Amino acid sequence: MGEAQDQLRAVAIATATQLRERGIAPESLGEFVAPRRRLLGTRPARIEPVGEVWRLGVLLLRASEPAEFLGAGPSLRAHEPPPILGYTSESARERDELRHAAIRGGFAEGTVVHYDPTPLDTLDASSRPASVRDGAVVVRWAPGCSLQQATLLESYVRERLDLIATARM
Repeated sequence: MGEAQDQLRAVAIATATQLRERGIAPESLGEFVAPRRRLLGTRPARIEPVGEVWRLGVLLLRASEPAEFLGAGPSLRAHEPPPILGYTSESARERDELRHAAIRGGFAEGTVVHYDPTPLDTLDASSRPASVRDGAVVVRWAPGCSLQQATLLESYVRERLDLIATARM
């Protein structure tokens, strides 16, 4: 699979160069840190900064050198939750807690944070979101996307770059 990794790396470097040349600003990448027990209590969960990435659909592209693709994980906007006494659902409370965890981790209010990405260490026919089909790297752009429906990496990235450029106009 060395050839597939080389292809992935080459496209990542070329794409990062294009994004920098176009002046597209990267977004924040964070790492979730679970609550920790301490002597006098518990330190609450937080999302700490670990770098910057560009979001390209189901892929994240690390902005630091060397550029590399990661599988996109969850994302949120850092937010200090309002003093609400009750939530309409448990999931709403959990989302607010994650937004607040980003604030506790040091992100500014309103910052877009991507966290817990998937490394693309091994590529084969069963890996997601990037896979290998007939020796070429392909991207499964949706959860139910089969290997045959997957798009070639270069085509997928080119389309995402065009969408980003169009959105900036």
